[in-house]
Amino acid sequence: MVDKAGVVYDLGYKPYEGQRLGRSGAIKAMLKDGLRRTFGIRRKARRKIYPWGLVVLAFLPAIVFVGLAFALSSFAPDAESPFGGHAQYISLVGTVIILFVASAAPNLLIPDREEGVLSVYSSRPMTAWDYIWGRVGALALVASAFFLLPNLLMYVGFAALDEAGLAAALIDNLDDLLKVLGTMVAYVIGYGAPALLISTYAKRVGPAAGIYLAVVFISPGFAEMFRTLDFPGSRFGTLIAVLQHPEVIRNWVFDESQGSVPMSAVGFEPWVSILFIALVGAGTMYLMARRYRLEL
Repeated sequence: MVDKAGVVYDLGYKPYEGQRLGRSGAIKAMLKDGLRRTFGIRRKARRKIYPWGLVVLAFLPAIVFVGLAFALSSFAPDAESPFGGHAQYISLVGTVIILFVASAAPNLLIPDREEGVLSVYSSRPMTAWDYIWGRVGALALVASAFFLLPNLLMYVGFAALDEAGLAAALIDNLDDLLKVLGTMVAYVIGYGAPALLISTYAKRVGPAAGIYLAVVFISPGFAEMFRTLDFPGSRFGTLIAVLQHPEVIRNWVFDESQGSVPMSAVGFEPWVSILFIALVGAGTMYLMARRYRLEL
């Protein structure tokens, strides 16, 4: 440093000698930041109420369910539980995931654009895909935990009560866990991808969450309308029911009745819902990449 008098001061500058983590380090940093945002960590207390309230909503019924099973030797999960087995509990957890991603997806993407943070990210060794995987990974990781952990608690808890013993029951009921894992993918992508897509283009967090919830909860009504119409191709309109595609897959995996789900009522097989979710997920990733290539 040189002052106006021409005197040179040695400020002891040293070049950075630490580890250079590169792109992988940038992605991990994005992932950690995303996890903190979804749970309101290092933010005001009011930012923590909503996500942690959903954690309680997801876990508390499973804890009570398993606790009753331990307390009452005659307690039969399938017969006396207000939540039923895994298939029924998944329905509750699915609602929690919807409420979670409605808030988390906009908060992961929109503030970065509002506050000009993307220009900071672009100065790092990070590509658009690195940013996308960091944000999508954070959302998928937490949504998967909401889905899997309560079901895992039930799986292990009831195996511990089995007369055959814990280890034997875990092995015998392994197919239940595999069904939960398969259904989890459908729910996380089926509900998470639309939230990310809306948040990619929305300009404000609140409206993005509102639009997403409207799409999810109103679309089954329009699907039912298309089911009652009688013109060529009207049955394809039932596929707009974003809420019900994961439910169709859950019912199929657990051999449950499809009931009056519009797309099933008009003759669509469960594989159509799988294809729909896959296409929405792939389309969301493509549009996100196209959007962020312009800014990163």
